[in-house]
Amino acid sequence: MITDKANTMCLLTILREYSDAEHILRMGDIIKKMELLYGTAVDRRTVYGSINLLIELGYDISTYEDNGRGYYLCSREFELSEIYLLMESVYSNAAIPRRYTEDLIRKIQQQGMSIYKRREYKHLTVVHDDVKTSNREVFLNIELLDGAITKKKKVTFVYLQYDFDKKLKPRRDRTYTVSPYAMVSANEHFYLVCKTESFNDIGQYRIDKIKDLVVTGERAEPVPKGFDVRKHVQSAVYMFSNDIERVTLRCDNKVLDDIIDKFGQGVRLSPNDDGTFTANVTASRRGIQFWALQYLEYVEVLGPKAVRNGIIKAMKTNIYMR
Repeated sequence: MITDKANTMCLLTILREYSDAEHILRMGDIIKKMELLYGTAVDRRTVYGSINLLIELGYDISTYEDNGRGYYLCSREFELSEIYLLMESVYSNAAIPRRYTEDLIRKIQQQGMSIYKRREYKHLTVVHDDVKTSNREVFLNIELLDGAITKKKKVTFVYLQYDFDKKLKPRRDRTYTVSPYAMVSANEHFYLVCKTESFNDIGQYRIDKIKDLVVTGERAEPVPKGFDVRKHVQSAVYMFSNDIERVTLRCDNKVLDDIIDKFGQGVRLSPNDDGTFTANVTASRRGIQFWALQYLEYVEVLGPKAVRNGIIKAMKTNIYMR
């Protein structure tokens, strides 16, 4: 049995779930739902008082005096367009397991729309369901890593990779021990940026491939002086982070959007007179080579020479040239 003190919260839940501009609740509807859902009998005076209290607390509620019909929640924590964007992001993120995808979608919808609006948003689906991770420890990993980064503690974990049976298996027999610095989202995956024991450089591991994560009592190595996570991620094309280079590209004007989308607004651009432009980017050698091979028709790497020669070698020695 719900107490009188909870009436206001019960009413708010009813307005969130069952009301919008197209589904206005009359006073009788509210009283019936209070009894049906919460087993509490309320009168009109109680409902009026709860609605006035919610309005005083900042909730945007249309009343009978406004619309001449009844009561509904006018605005919510998220706009419908924002809900759609969040839902689409969750559906398309390969790092979120299918099981948790549905749970997240349900929670997002509850925050931003009535049950009637939710029925209209059933057309979204997991386009690439086969690339959704099978590792169910993703959210636990994020929670543990957040605490470890805050407390500056090292963590250990088993790192997974796919075998030919399409199952995730440990990459090596022993665990990894790292000093965690940050978590980032890139290339539709979540990554842990960290320093691995016995290695001097900073790298990253996909969080959805981390298993059996443990926060140790050992203090993490301090973040290197001058290290900038944002710049590190921007430079690590496809999350290859070794051998960061300043790379000069000559690009067809057709791929201007692609260059800015990939390397950000900070990329230096110089238009040429022949329908091309020059772009200067900072990126890892392996990452930029892998990326440039996908744009052979539109992008030429001018330098450094080692990066250019790496692409030429890949072109000459690929399996199609055998």
